[in-house]
Amino acid sequence: MLTLDRQNQIFELIKEKKAVQVSFLAKEFYTCESTIRRDLQKLEKMRLIKRTYGGAMLREGLNAEIPLSVRENEQSDAKNQIGRLAAALVKDGDSLIMDSSSTTLQMIKYLKSKKDLVILTNGVKTAAAAGSELNCRVYCTGGALRENSSSLIGRDAERFIAQRTVQKLFFSCRAVSNSLEAMDVSDGEAELRKTMLACAAESYLLCDSTKLGKTALNVICGLSSVNALISDRLPGQEFAGALQGLSHLRLIIENGADAQG
Repeated sequence: MLTLDRQNQIFELIKEKKAVQVSFLAKEFYTCESTIRRDLQKLEKMRLIKRTYGGAMLREGLNAEIPLSVRENEQSDAKNQIGRLAAALVKDGDSLIMDSSSTTLQMIKYLKSKKDLVILTNGVKTAAAAGSELNCRVYCTGGALRENSSSLIGRDAERFIAQRTVQKLFFSCRAVSNSLEAMDVSDGEAELRKTMLACAAESYLLCDSTKLGKTALNVICGLSSVNALISDRLPGQEFAGALQGLSHLRLIIENGADAQG
């Protein structure tokens, strides 16, 4: 088993059990305890877990940072559906900002038929995928690298975006509260997305249903600043009720519904 695969599986097991012992993980993955300790050190460095005497426990809450390699495998079917719905909104010749999120990354494979796109992104993986798979021009923001998320943030990234104007922004977040605020764990990501919103004529929030009605540390924007919320299924009653107050907002979901808020 590759090291990254094992670490991802260890994290999934800790998420399930909340706390585990090194000896248990060594038997579960047929490897020595020293290897497991190195895996746990890596997961702790990524702020996913907290090591304890003889084991490890989960760092609880939406404000724990989750690496892109893990997020890509979470809610993968929903993110694939959302990516397809979002890509359907793109036309030949569009200029786009695509953020570094794992959900936005899913759009790439559905944009292959589009021509003459211009894509700006702070996502290292998004830039590489778009450049290799699409008929488009790709511009990466530059800035400080966040290793966990393969994203670029900071003043250089913000300045790069602020100097541009695009037709459409596609972005995601960690949570959307019942007070209809898009929120994220990283303050740097939140600030950059605010800059992105200011530079786009239309803005689309890609968010799987598990994030709706939740909160995180940093507010990106209110949904009053967004043209459409794209998700995989209808939201719960409380969240849906709050949406009724936003008459301009389109709710685009997988079953084909496309309604005003």
